[in-house]
Amino acid sequence: MARRLFLPLAAGNPDANPTVDAVRRRLGGRASTEPGAGELVAVASDAGEARTGVVLFVHGDALDVWLEGGVVRRTRRARTVKAEGAGDALQSIARAARIFAALSEGQRVFYGHDAGVGEGALVEKCRFGALVERGDGTVLGVGFRRLWSADPRAQN
Repeated sequence: MARRLFLPLAAGNPDANPTVDAVRRRLGGRASTEPGAGELVAVASDAGEARTGVVLFVHGDALDVWLEGGVVRRTRRARTVKAEGAGDALQSIARAARIFAALSEGQRVFYGHDAGVGEGALVEKCRFGALVERGDGTVLGVGFRRLWSADPRAQN
């Protein structure tokens, strides 16, 4: 049976400053994926219907898969098959997942935010994003879709 996960979005109370531990939990906990992030797969539901998605995180036989509509399901590799021909939205998620999977802790990264782009050091990778330290020492939680390498050689 697949387990439904919710990706971290904006904090519920903009006046509250969350702790690093709280942000880490919202990003799925400290972890680095094994090879396979960014793959397009079809996930079999309990009802037998297949939904196309993108592998975000791999640990052994366990996969976290982003499905259309922004829902993430935890499933087993045996419940998936390789998918072809996903739409532009899923292709974009797949590209972001591959870029994020290639990042390493300690690396300089760019991160997107409402006012533009910032730069910092990737402090901790989590399942669905990372903790990033800005130049002023502030630590931010950033979702995987808003992170990429600051090294121009790594851009693709």
